[in-house]
Amino acid sequence: MTEVLNLQSLRSIPGNSGNTIFVKGHTNAGDGGGGVFIWQTGTNFIGTGIHSQDNNGTIIKVTNNDFGRWVRQFEGFINVLFFGAFGIGNDYTYNVQEAINFASINSTTLSTIKGATVFIPNGSYIITNIILKSGISIIGESISDTLIYSPGGASGDYLFEMEIGPVFLNVSNLKLIGNETEKGCFHFKAMGALNSPQHGGLWYSVFKNMQISNFKGDGIYIEGGEEFSDYLQPNQFNVFENIRVTKSTDFSSALRITGHNGQLSFINCTFDGFYQNATYSKGQNINISNKDKYSSAVISFINCTTQNADYGLYIAFAGNITIDNCWFENLGVAITVKSNTTNKINTVMSKSVNILNSRFSNASGFGSLYAPNNIKAGQCISVNQSFLNVYNNYVTVSDPEGVYFNNNSSFLMALNNSTGGVNIANNTFRALKLGKTYGIMQVISVINNTIDCSGNKLVFVTGTTSIIKTILSSINAGEKITIRANGNSITFDNSNNIFLTLKATLTINNGEIVTFVKIDNTVGSNYETYQLISIVRANT
Repeated sequence: MTEVLNLQSLRSIPGNSGNTIFVKGHTNAGDGGGGVFIWQTGTNFIGTGIHSQDNNGTIIKVTNNDFGRWVRQFEGFINVLFFGAFGIGNDYTYNVQEAINFASINSTTLSTIKGATVFIPNGSYIITNIILKSGISIIGESISDTLIYSPGGASGDYLFEMEIGPVFLNVSNLKLIGNETEKGCFHFKAMGALNSPQHGGLWYSVFKNMQISNFKGDGIYIEGGEEFSDYLQPNQFNVFENIRVTKSTDFSSALRITGHNGQLSFINCTFDGFYQNATYSKGQNINISNKDKYSSAVISFINCTTQNADYGLYIAFAGNITIDNCWFENLGVAITVKSNTTNKINTVMSKSVNILNSRFSNASGFGSLYAPNNIKAGQCISVNQSFLNVYNNYVTVSDPEGVYFNNNSSFLMALNNSTGGVNIANNTFRALKLGKTYGIMQVISVINNTIDCSGNKLVFVTGTTSIIKTILSSINAGEKITIRANGNSITFDNSNNIFLTLKATLTINNGEIVTFVKIDNTVGSNYETYQLISIVRANT
């Protein structure tokens, strides 16, 4: 078999169909980029065929010869060494991108070459910007020693972006280091074809075993389509597993999610701030916020951690968010759930946010930690115009009687939540004072003989003497709602959807309480009835 030193030498040797040549190295003999090449003359390899372009790695064009191409013979992974990315600290942006482009072509049904997985061996690689292509996988050799560095960039730039979608990807086993660049690491922006409605977004993709640090921009930004996309551009059905992101600057996010996103799973991930000069990082470690009609929904955080910041997880207008068996530590406000009043039409609420089986450690006003420059009168959970379910969580601090413990901190605070609701039970606390709540009970007024209890199960009805004929609530049949007269007497009328059994009316005075159960039936125009089941009278 004929041997040549490198790919440049190969470009001077035209071949005949089936000829093979052994190349000793990409640039120098033994550099890992060598291999066997065969001369191919099919339509894919000449003219404008899909494999006709010289990519300096697997497809080599002979100078002044367009009758065929030298094609690398390989099985399995596409090693970036084939393209001259030797992992010795140089800028390999072009080399890695060419490997990705080649893998992307191979992933199509038009290609006669197999192999769509790019392998990056242990080493140091400087990369400025990579466009991820659909149908490929990128696998590093290890999460600790496959090192990719960003040499710099402006705010709003990202190390990794993706092409117009839908895009299907797998990326794993990388350590990504920003070198304090202003840009972020991953940006998954859902885009369809320009000037034409077309599906776009990141779909059915998996990212795992990665460390991301020292980026001043967002670590991972998942940007779904907005109002103009007409449901065509979601990021959906994606899994992020065993990924650790550490913020490098205040007011960036380790994880940011906006727009139309769904079916996202984060498993065993860490999204951290930092601690320096006796100050924890400002801003939010995780930000899920939306302003238009397509919100993020069906997002799960399973066995995840966030710590060392004023705000851990911040949610503004999202639905079906599940936080299960997660760890929140060293935070001013661990979880914020609120509506978004910047919506173009009206206020949009967060609904069905489930906080379950999780642990809060120094996660309300930093517990008993010394944090003079951060939020001290905080909450584990802060709620505003939203619907939450909070069950089976545990709250602890390093020293409940410590000198830095702020007694104004609480477990849950719901402000302006009369149109929302909180279901809460079975939470436990290292010390009783860690379990303070505010706003689960809502004060409401009677309007047009109607009380709107929304998602609340305990309400205080205030105002002048009032007659109530209708109860509105989002609870289900079989659930109970408790109502207390607050300040003045209130009277329930046995009409519309209120059933008092044998009474025509029922009046309770200030401080007295009644409980109703919701029943599925039809009475007149009302589908559901609230039946009185108990009364607590004041002693007279």
